[in-house]
Amino acid sequence: MGASTAYQLALLGSPRIKVCVIERDPTFVHCSAMLSAAGIRQQFSLKANIELSMYGAEFIRAASKDLHVPGSDAPLLQFKEQGYLFLASEKSEETLR
Repeated sequence: MGASTAYQLALLGSPRIKVCVIERDPTFVHCSAMLSAAGIRQQFSLKANIELSMYGAEFIRAASKDLHVPGSDAPLLQFKEQGYLFLASEKSEETLR
């Protein structure tokens, strides 16, 4: 969360904003995001949640370009967009819709 917040604040470009992130694992090898199965869902019903998921998906798609630091390798997030399969009976069809 700290690195993400620092990145978003840096995008604002204000010289008055100074951010310092203190991270136990600066390589992010052992962070929870790297250890999780990951996934972005966009089936929420609240507009804010849908927009947040859409932003997250677009951020990950562009990460290797946007987060690339000149003189280093571009980050490889190994993000594979795939769908979810939901199985349901005819009784729950309307709920899923």
